Amino acid sequence: MLVSYAEIVKKAHEHHYAVGAFNTLSVENIIGAIQAAEELNSPIILQLAEVQFPTAPIEYMAPLMIAAAKISKVPVAVHLDHGNSYETCELAARLGFSGVMFDGANLTLEENIRITKQVVEMAKKYGIGVEAELGKVGDTGDGGEGTGDASTADVFTDVEESAFFVGQTKVDALAIAIGNLHGKYVATPKLNIKRMIEISERNNLPLVLHGGSGTSEEDFKSCARNGICKVNVATAIQLRALSAIKEYIEKPNYSYEGLKSVVISSTKEVVMEHILLFESDGKAF
Repeated sequence: MLVSYAEIVKKAHEHHYAVGAFNTLSVENIIGAIQAAEELNSPIILQLAEVQFPTAPIEYMAPLMIAAAKISKVPVAVHLDHGNSYETCELAARLGFSGVMFDGANLTLEENIRITKQVVEMAKKYGIGVEAELGKVGDTGDGGEGTGDASTADVFTDVEESAFFVGQTKVDALAIAIGNLHGKYVATPKLNIKRMIEISERNNLPLVLHGGSGTSEEDFKSCARNGICKVNVATAIQLRALSAIKEYIEKPNYSYEGLKSVVISSTKEVVMEHILLFESDGKAF
Protein backbone atom coordinates (compact mmCIF):
# COMPACT_ATOMS: atom_id res chain seq x y z
CA MET A 1 0.00 0.00 0.00
CA LEU A 2 1.12 3.53 -0.73
CA VAL A 3 1.77 5.45 2.49
CA SER A 4 3.06 8.89 3.40
CA TYR A 5 6.78 9.39 3.78
CA ALA A 6 6.10 11.15 7.08
CA GLU A 7 4.18 8.15 8.42
CA ILE A 8 6.79 5.58 7.40
CA VAL A 9 9.70 7.41 9.05
CA LYS A 10 7.62 8.27 12.12
CA LYS A 11 6.88 4.57 12.70
CA ALA A 12 10.58 3.76 12.38
CA HIS A 13 11.42 6.51 14.87
CA GLU A 14 8.89 5.23 17.38
CA HIS A 15 10.08 1.62 17.19
CA HIS A 16 13.85 2.17 16.78
CA TYR A 17 14.60 0.71 13.36
CA ALA A 18 15.50 2.23 9.99
CA VAL A 19 13.59 1.96 6.73
CA GLY A 20 15.61 1.29 3.61
CA ALA A 21 15.18 3.90 0.88
CA PHE A 22 16.22 2.34 -2.40
CA ASN A 23 16.86 4.28 -5.60
CA THR A 24 15.00 2.38 -8.29
CA LEU A 25 15.95 3.35 -11.84
CA SER A 26 14.00 0.71 -13.74
CA VAL A 27 10.93 -1.50 -13.52
CA GLU A 28 13.29 -4.39 -12.71
CA ASN A 29 14.64 -2.50 -9.68
CA ILE A 30 11.11 -1.77 -8.53
CA ILE A 31 9.99 -5.41 -8.85
CA GLY A 32 13.03 -6.73 -7.01
CA ALA A 33 12.71 -4.19 -4.18
CA ILE A 34 9.00 -4.88 -3.64
CA GLN A 35 9.56 -8.65 -3.71
CA ALA A 36 12.22 -8.30 -1.01
CA ALA A 37 10.02 -6.11 1.19
CA GLU A 38 7.04 -8.45 0.89
CA GLU A 39 9.11 -11.53 1.61
CA LEU A 40 10.53 -9.97 4.78
CA ASN A 41 7.28 -8.17 5.71
CA SER A 42 9.07 -4.83 5.84
CA PRO A 43 8.06 -1.26 5.07
CA ILE A 44 10.15 0.24 2.31
CA ILE A 45 10.80 3.49 0.45
CA LEU A 46 11.20 3.61 -3.32
CA GLN A 47 12.96 6.76 -4.41
CA LEU A 48 14.42 8.59 -7.37
CA ALA A 49 17.01 11.38 -7.26
CA GLU A 50 16.88 14.41 -9.53
CA VAL A 51 20.39 13.63 -10.79
CA GLN A 52 19.01 10.33 -12.10
CA PHE A 53 16.25 11.93 -14.23
CA PRO A 54 18.26 11.89 -17.51
CA THR A 55 18.20 8.07 -17.68
CA ALA A 56 15.14 7.49 -15.47
CA PRO A 57 12.75 10.39 -16.22
CA ILE A 58 10.44 11.10 -13.31
CA GLU A 59 7.46 11.40 -15.66
CA TYR A 60 8.07 7.78 -16.73
CA MET A 61 9.11 6.38 -13.36
CA ALA A 62 6.46 7.97 -11.14
CA PRO A 63 3.50 5.93 -12.50
CA LEU A 64 5.51 2.69 -12.19
CA MET A 65 6.67 3.39 -8.63
CA ILE A 66 3.25 4.55 -7.44
CA ALA A 67 1.42 1.60 -9.04
CA ALA A 68 3.84 -0.85 -7.43
CA ALA A 69 3.37 0.83 -4.05
CA LYS A 70 -0.42 0.73 -4.27
CA ILE A 71 -0.61 -3.01 -4.96
CA SER A 72 2.14 -4.00 -2.54
CA LYS A 73 1.26 -6.08 0.51
CA VAL A 74 3.52 -3.91 2.70
CA PRO A 75 3.70 -0.15 3.34
CA VAL A 76 5.62 1.65 0.59
CA ALA A 77 6.46 5.35 0.36
CA VAL A 78 7.48 6.87 -2.97
CA HIS A 79 9.99 9.64 -2.42
CA LEU A 80 11.93 12.27 -4.32
CA ASP A 81 15.61 12.04 -3.38
CA HIS A 82 17.83 15.15 -3.59
CA GLY A 83 15.42 17.54 -5.22
CA ASN A 84 17.53 20.56 -6.16
CA SER A 85 14.73 23.13 -6.36
CA TYR A 86 11.25 24.01 -5.18
CA GLU A 87 10.00 23.36 -8.70
CA THR A 88 11.31 19.78 -8.78
CA CYS A 89 9.71 19.06 -5.40
CA GLU A 90 6.39 20.45 -6.61
CA LEU A 91 6.61 18.34 -9.78
CA ALA A 92 7.11 15.17 -7.72
CA ALA A 93 4.17 16.10 -5.51
CA ARG A 94 1.94 16.67 -8.54
CA LEU A 95 2.96 13.30 -9.97
CA GLY A 96 1.83 11.54 -6.78
CA PHE A 97 5.00 11.04 -4.72
CA SER A 98 4.25 10.64 -1.01
CA GLY A 99 7.38 12.48 0.09
CA VAL A 100 9.97 14.91 -1.25
CA MET A 101 13.47 15.93 -0.24
CA PHE A 102 14.74 19.42 -0.85
CA ASP A 103 18.53 19.43 -0.76
CA GLY A 104 19.72 22.89 0.20
CA ALA A 105 22.90 21.73 1.92
CA ASN A 106 25.07 23.72 -0.49
CA LEU A 107 23.18 26.94 0.24
CA THR A 108 23.62 29.34 3.12
CA LEU A 109 21.69 28.38 6.23
CA GLU A 110 19.26 31.26 5.66
CA GLU A 111 18.59 30.30 2.04
CA ASN A 112 18.25 26.61 2.93
CA ILE A 113 15.66 27.52 5.57
CA ARG A 114 13.79 29.89 3.24
CA ILE A 115 13.30 27.39 0.41
CA THR A 116 12.71 24.44 2.73
CA LYS A 117 9.87 26.36 4.41
CA GLN A 118 8.32 26.95 0.98
CA VAL A 119 8.56 23.24 0.18
CA VAL A 120 6.95 22.33 3.53
CA GLU A 121 4.02 24.69 2.84
CA MET A 122 3.58 23.22 -0.64
CA ALA A 123 3.75 19.67 0.70
CA LYS A 124 0.96 20.36 3.19
CA LYS A 125 -1.40 21.00 0.29
CA TYR A 126 -0.62 17.55 -1.08
CA GLY A 127 -0.57 15.81 2.31
CA ILE A 128 2.99 14.52 1.87
CA GLY A 129 6.16 14.52 3.97
CA VAL A 130 9.33 16.57 3.59
CA GLU A 131 12.97 15.71 4.18
CA ALA A 132 15.74 18.30 4.20
CA GLU A 133 19.52 18.18 4.53
CA LEU A 134 21.82 20.11 6.81
CA GLY A 135 25.60 19.69 6.75
CA LYS A 136 27.45 18.50 3.68
CA VAL A 137 27.34 14.80 2.81
CA GLY A 138 30.51 14.12 0.83
CA ASP A 139 30.93 12.27 -2.44
CA THR A 140 33.48 9.68 -3.49
CA GLY A 141 33.37 11.16 -6.99
CA ASP A 142 32.75 7.84 -8.74
CA GLY A 143 29.67 8.98 -10.60
CA GLY A 144 27.19 8.12 -7.87
CA GLU A 145 24.56 10.55 -6.63
CA GLY A 146 26.80 13.60 -6.88
CA THR A 147 30.09 14.85 -8.28
CA GLY A 148 31.79 16.37 -5.27
CA ASP A 149 34.79 15.41 -3.27
CA ALA A 150 35.34 13.15 -0.31
CA SER A 151 36.83 15.94 1.81
CA THR A 152 33.38 17.47 2.25
CA ALA A 153 32.51 14.58 4.57
CA ASP A 154 34.42 16.51 7.24
CA VAL A 155 31.66 19.13 7.39
CA PHE A 156 29.53 17.53 10.09
CA THR A 157 26.04 18.74 10.92
CA ASP A 158 26.12 21.11 13.90
CA VAL A 159 23.86 20.11 16.80
CA GLU A 160 22.52 23.56 17.71
CA GLU A 161 22.23 24.59 14.08
CA SER A 162 20.14 21.47 13.44
CA ALA A 163 17.75 22.44 16.26
CA PHE A 164 17.37 25.95 14.83
CA PHE A 165 16.79 24.57 11.32
CA VAL A 166 14.16 22.04 12.44
CA GLY A 167 12.38 24.65 14.55
CA GLN A 168 12.22 27.07 11.64
CA THR A 169 11.21 24.63 8.90
CA LYS A 170 9.10 21.97 10.68
CA VAL A 171 10.40 19.23 8.37
CA ASP A 172 9.41 15.59 8.92
CA ALA A 173 12.97 14.24 8.70
CA LEU A 174 16.50 15.60 8.52
CA ALA A 175 19.43 14.18 6.55
CA ILE A 176 22.66 14.74 8.47
CA ALA A 177 26.37 14.61 7.74
CA ILE A 178 28.35 12.43 10.15
CA GLY A 179 31.17 11.24 7.88
CA ASN A 180 28.99 9.48 5.31
CA LEU A 181 29.69 9.71 1.57
CA HIS A 182 27.69 9.24 -1.62
CA GLY A 183 29.00 6.74 -4.13
CA LYS A 184 31.34 3.75 -4.01
CA TYR A 185 33.59 3.67 -0.98
CA VAL A 186 37.26 2.82 -1.40
CA ALA A 187 37.41 2.13 2.35
CA THR A 188 34.78 1.60 5.02
CA PRO A 189 33.87 5.03 6.47
CA LYS A 190 33.94 5.66 10.19
CA LEU A 191 30.76 7.46 11.15
CA ASN A 192 30.60 9.95 14.00
CA ILE A 193 28.00 8.04 16.03
CA LYS A 194 28.41 10.40 18.99
CA ARG A 195 27.41 13.40 16.86
CA MET A 196 24.44 11.47 15.48
CA ILE A 197 23.18 10.67 18.99
CA GLU A 198 23.61 14.30 20.06
CA ILE A 199 21.57 15.51 17.07
CA SER A 200 18.91 12.87 17.71
CA GLU A 201 18.56 13.74 21.40
CA ARG A 202 18.44 17.47 20.66
CA ASN A 203 15.70 17.21 18.03
CA ASN A 204 13.62 14.06 18.70
CA LEU A 205 13.04 13.84 14.95
CA PRO A 206 13.57 11.07 12.38
CA LEU A 207 17.10 11.38 11.01
CA VAL A 208 18.33 10.20 7.62
CA LEU A 209 21.65 8.68 6.55
CA HIS A 210 22.63 9.33 2.93
CA GLY A 211 25.44 7.43 1.25
CA GLY A 212 24.53 4.17 2.98
CA SER A 213 26.28 1.81 0.58
CA GLY A 214 29.58 0.60 2.04
CA THR A 215 28.89 1.45 5.68
CA SER A 216 29.95 -1.22 8.19
CA GLU A 217 27.39 -3.52 9.76
CA GLU A 218 28.31 -2.21 13.20
CA ASP A 219 27.68 1.40 12.20
CA PHE A 220 24.43 0.49 10.45
CA LYS A 221 23.16 -1.16 13.62
CA SER A 222 24.22 1.81 15.75
CA CYS A 223 22.48 4.20 13.37
CA ALA A 224 19.23 2.24 13.26
CA ARG A 225 19.05 2.02 17.05
CA ASN A 226 19.97 5.63 17.79
CA GLY A 227 17.85 7.95 15.68
CA ILE A 228 18.53 7.14 12.01
CA CYS A 229 15.11 6.17 10.64
CA LYS A 230 15.87 6.11 6.91
CA VAL A 231 19.00 4.94 5.09
CA ASN A 232 19.54 5.64 1.38
CA VAL A 233 20.92 2.81 -0.76
CA ALA A 234 21.72 3.33 -4.44
CA THR A 235 25.28 2.36 -5.32
CA ALA A 236 25.03 -1.13 -3.80
CA ILE A 237 22.08 -1.96 -6.06
CA GLN A 238 23.85 -0.70 -9.16
CA LEU A 239 27.12 -2.51 -8.46
CA ARG A 240 25.38 -5.82 -7.72
CA ALA A 241 23.31 -5.54 -10.90
CA LEU A 242 26.38 -4.79 -13.01
CA SER A 243 28.23 -7.76 -11.56
CA ALA A 244 25.27 -10.08 -12.13
CA ILE A 245 24.80 -8.84 -15.70
CA LYS A 246 28.48 -9.37 -16.51
CA GLU A 247 28.35 -12.93 -15.18
CA TYR A 248 25.12 -13.66 -17.05
CA ILE A 249 26.21 -12.46 -20.50
CA GLU A 250 29.38 -14.55 -20.32
CA LYS A 251 27.17 -17.65 -20.44
CA PRO A 252 25.91 -19.15 -23.72
CA ASN A 253 22.32 -18.65 -24.85
CA TYR A 254 21.62 -15.55 -22.80
CA SER A 255 18.53 -13.49 -23.64
CA TYR A 256 17.13 -10.03 -23.00
CA GLU A 257 14.32 -11.49 -20.90
CA GLY A 258 16.87 -13.43 -18.89
CA LEU A 259 18.91 -10.28 -18.42
CA LYS A 260 15.89 -8.50 -16.96
CA SER A 261 15.37 -11.38 -14.53
CA VAL A 262 18.99 -11.09 -13.42
CA VAL A 263 18.49 -7.42 -12.54
CA ILE A 264 15.32 -8.24 -10.61
CA SER A 265 16.99 -11.00 -8.59
CA SER A 266 20.17 -9.00 -7.89
CA THR A 267 18.09 -6.03 -6.73
CA LYS A 268 16.05 -8.29 -4.48
CA GLU A 269 19.20 -9.71 -2.90
CA VAL A 270 20.64 -6.28 -2.07
CA VAL A 271 17.35 -4.97 -0.69
CA MET A 272 16.83 -8.03 1.50
CA GLU A 273 20.35 -7.74 2.90
CA HIS A 274 19.79 -4.12 3.85
CA ILE A 275 16.33 -4.68 5.31
CA LEU A 276 17.88 -7.21 7.68
CA LEU A 277 20.73 -4.82 8.50
CA PHE A 278 18.30 -2.01 9.29
CA GLU A 279 16.10 -4.35 11.37
CA SER A 280 12.89 -3.35 9.60
CA ASP A 281 11.96 -6.97 8.79
CA GLY A 282 8.63 -7.92 10.33
CA LYS A 283 7.80 -4.24 10.93
CA ALA A 284 5.10 -3.81 8.26
CA PHE A 285 2.09 -1.94 9.63
